[in-house]
Amino acid sequence: MTLYQGKYWEVVFTDWCQEFPGECIISNDKESLSNLNEDEWIELGLIEKELERVCKKLFNATMFNFACLMNNAYRDNEKPHVHFHFIPRYKDSLKLFNKTYQDRHFGYNMWKWSLSKFKAQKDIFTKEEKKAIFEMMQKEFKIK
Repeated sequence: MTLYQGKYWEVVFTDWCQEFPGECIISNDKESLSNLNEDEWIELGLIEKELERVCKKLFNATMFNFACLMNNAYRDNEKPHVHFHFIPRYKDSLKLFNKTYQDRHFGYNMWKWSLSKFKAQKDIFTKEEKKAIFEMMQKEFKIK
């Protein structure tokens, strides 16, 4: 689901997985970070700042991971494109939809345990709840 479509960047809400409430992917069609021009960096900064504001206001996020990992494109023989994973992190538990979300590995790299079915962060939200999270973010997001 598209949260934002700008001149250079698109923000996609990761409705397939909300292991970290508010998680999004920010993507551009350039093949390398070194290909980004000044205007693209400026828009990216505005998007990052707005996503942080929204996630702090709606979900009381503590901090944010912002990762640019392009390995899969090369591994999967796809055309690489610049994209960032925006991952809010939560020191305190979050009460949402009568559920308690806990960031099990706060303070650690979010992918350290991702391959372990026993230690991986769990996505506790239903499809409908993910849609509601998206709609909350969409309503609050101020860059148009």
